[in-house]
Amino acid sequence: KRSASLKKPNSTEVDFGKVSAHLTSLKAKYQRNLNNFRANTGKEHPLRVAVSENKRSTGTVPLIDVKEDLWVGTIAYGTPAQSIKIDFDTGSADTLVNPGAYSPNSSSTSVKTSKTFSNAYADGTTASGTVYTDVVTIGGLQAAKAAIGLSTSELVDTANEGGNQGIAGMSFLALSTFGSSYPPFLDSLYNAGVLSAFEFSFKLGSSGSELYLGGYNSSDILGSPTWVSADSSHGFWQVPATATYYGSIESIIDTGTTLIVAPSSQASDYFYYLGVEERKRFGKSYGSYNCSKPPPVSFTYGEKTISLDASAITIGTDTDGACLLSIVGENSGVNAWILGDAFLRNTLAIFDRTNKRVGFATRAAGPQ
Repeated sequence: KRSASLKKPNSTEVDFGKVSAHLTSLKAKYQRNLNNFRANTGKEHPLRVAVSENKRSTGTVPLIDVKEDLWVGTIAYGTPAQSIKIDFDTGSADTLVNPGAYSPNSSSTSVKTSKTFSNAYADGTTASGTVYTDVVTIGGLQAAKAAIGLSTSELVDTANEGGNQGIAGMSFLALSTFGSSYPPFLDSLYNAGVLSAFEFSFKLGSSGSELYLGGYNSSDILGSPTWVSADSSHGFWQVPATATYYGSIESIIDTGTTLIVAPSSQASDYFYYLGVEERKRFGKSYGSYNCSKPPPVSFTYGEKTISLDASAITIGTDTDGACLLSIVGENSGVNAWILGDAFLRNTLAIFDRTNKRVGFATRAAGPQ
């Protein structure tokens, strides 16, 4: 679960309670992913660290910016099609929706499977339900037998998330709760032969945002993408990077996360090297700086350096008016930096399932 706004109402001031809740949910998501990886492979995930419990074609899906905290698009399941607003998440593998978002009884092609799911969240709530398969329609593309999990309790806060009704996972299947027998929508499209390539890309910004299925729109970028191999055996879109003034890191590219989240000790070191003040709020680490002098924050992939622009570098202000970086220190359970939407707004990211790689390209319109 993530809040649609990390600021206090009608203010630039960061609501640390909301950020803390978002990070708690993030931790729960990654713990669930690690457990799924172990169940699917019989091995512990190599990034796992101990955490204290507290027809072949392309398609375009317009995404709506919800307060620069998440981007929501439309997917449809069933016959006739039932449209669902959803958060497309490269940090998880399954499609899960709120009760009432999808009605199996209203679809002539719905099949109830014997598979059930139960996801526990760190805030004490639990989402459980049944997996169905049905026809999926998205971006003008269609395929049968796509899995959708219908929860019996609320997964996402629809009222505060721009109408969002669930999560559509787009990671590798090693993180799936459902298992490989119940493929998610992207795999169903590819298996049906309707995708021109087993690729997709995200363009995130204040306007013109989209999910492009089957590759990327060459008119949206300048030059060619820089490709970096992903370690797909671990389930995540995990790629090596270099952080400004810090050095080599492992990064996970996660469209389902608002912020950039680094392991606490690494975030502390990074803030020091960056020359910003570290502040603790709700047990999380934040980097504080003079709003008129933002530090240079960038990440390098291969030969491609991606810098955060002024709007993406901050999540808002502290009580004294100081700006706070969109990079937060939190032990999420993985020894990697989770690069969410604050990073992705500064590039066009391409995810290639066939070749197990991520591409980064300069956007023709610049960062949004």
